[in-house]
Amino acid sequence: MSGHCIVCGMGDVGYRIVELLHRLGETVVVITERALDERKQTAEAFGVRVILGDARNDRLLKQADLDSARALIAATDHDLANIEIALDARRMRPDLPVVLRLFDQMLARQLENSLEIRRALGMSALAAPSFTAAALGDAMLASLTLGDVPYVVGRSPVDGGPLKGCATVEAVLKRHGLLSLARERPGEECAALPSPEVPLQEGDRLSLLCRKRDWDALFSPSETLVLPEKKNPLFKRFRQLLRRGASLWLDEPLSLRVVFVALCLIIPATVLLFWSYLDLSLTDALFFTVTTLHGEITLSDTLPEIKLYEILLMILGSITVATVYSLMTDYIVASRLRKHLGGQPMPKAGYIVVVGIGHVGFGVLEELAALGVPVVAVDANSDSPFLSTVRMQAPVIVGDARLDDTLLRAGLHKARAVVAATGDDSVNLGIGLAARRMNPKIRTVVRLFDADFARKVERALEIDAALGSARIAAPTFVAAALFTDVAKAFVVQDRFFVLRWRKAGPEWAGRTPASLRQEEGAHVLLRNGEIAGDGPLAAEEELIVGLWRKLAPPWSEQVER
Repeated sequence: MSGHCIVCGMGDVGYRIVELLHRLGETVVVITERALDERKQTAEAFGVRVILGDARNDRLLKQADLDSARALIAATDHDLANIEIALDARRMRPDLPVVLRLFDQMLARQLENSLEIRRALGMSALAAPSFTAAALGDAMLASLTLGDVPYVVGRSPVDGGPLKGCATVEAVLKRHGLLSLARERPGEECAALPSPEVPLQEGDRLSLLCRKRDWDALFSPSETLVLPEKKNPLFKRFRQLLRRGASLWLDEPLSLRVVFVALCLIIPATVLLFWSYLDLSLTDALFFTVTTLHGEITLSDTLPEIKLYEILLMILGSITVATVYSLMTDYIVASRLRKHLGGQPMPKAGYIVVVGIGHVGFGVLEELAALGVPVVAVDANSDSPFLSTVRMQAPVIVGDARLDDTLLRAGLHKARAVVAATGDDSVNLGIGLAARRMNPKIRTVVRLFDADFARKVERALEIDAALGSARIAAPTFVAAALFTDVAKAFVVQDRFFVLRWRKAGPEWAGRTPASLRQEEGAHVLLRNGEIAGDGPLAAEEELIVGLWRKLAPPWSEQVER
């Protein structure tokens, strides 16, 4: 056996990687300690060789023919195991392209440089942008960054919205500056990287590459997020203080607030009374008012009615002071409890509820926070390792989100969307259905592993988006094993797309995008961040190049046939 791909681990991610490699026509060998019987039997039925055991064993790597392998993907559920597999593989064969799965992305960047492995990828980091986009209402397939500029791949129908009236792919490019990566048409094969003259008709759907800001401005202008401008730190602190004070005030009972306001009005009234009735200066009138409020008798040589008023004022003053102390105590206690248990105060409205603060949920929360979208986090486990960090960014509700009480505490009635990202498909589906029942207008995004089941859920149960993090991440793992400098990979119908970053270099310098497309099948999409023109390339230009391959049908469809 030679030119095959070795995949270590066949959990959710590993299984998707194995299937996708097989659908691309690659020969695959799997090394895994554990595998569900159904998955193992399905993989072996399609010619995948499965070796049971620990991939950190040199004997098993040799048994998988490491010396003649094309690439190795370490995709177990444990970072340290993946690192050790990569170290063993590089020791046994230094020229082998290695891709490993790591949850810790900071460590991943360091290992890419120090171990000279091809890529270290995190499933949650790859999947989180798609979940975030789905929660915000965008039909996104992928996101990537070139320089500091975010780009997205999104899908849109041509018979409505901004693309209505565009007769050809070229019209979409000229009118809106959008690059068409794929054209889907009911009953026909997907047209990958269609030429400009390809006609469009009702029912077509395009997959488009563009800047994120251009996508937002074109497809969701009313929901485009405007990031807050940076304020002067002193002014910012003052605003935060005012917001906290307002929040504290609104949290107090209405009766207490009414009493406090009424008592506060007595102070200026008393100052005016002493000033006018006793012919005192304003300073003296204020002094006598404050001392009387504190229970000190200052006007003993005065009229009886003034003495009676002083008695009343001392009684009311003690009540006022007690009220002030109560408000201050509530503030101090609430601040301490919030810091220790509850995170940030609840946002007013328009927030997104993220349920399940694991790796994917935490990634979604960070993506939303970076966009300036308010978030409420919900997790059934109070000991979740991410909650201590999340509490500094968002309010945290601990409880089972399938229960109405938990969703009410999370403020579901004021939320714009809910993302159910726990590790259990049935729990996620239950959360989505409960959220839809309690708030029919809310947007529901649920995490489901099974792609076929996800499609059925979207159609039959009115779930807005059912996504699988493994399904989203697997294409990039596969592309990184097969190609260098992969920016992102995704699947549209039966087409596997790869977006690669590279410099034109001396081998492409002087050649045109048209000649590269005809001779090498490489579609130059972006040149230095701009839409590629027809002029010859310069050696120093930074490019985004698109490639595609046709996929065999999914294993589930082949089994049915």
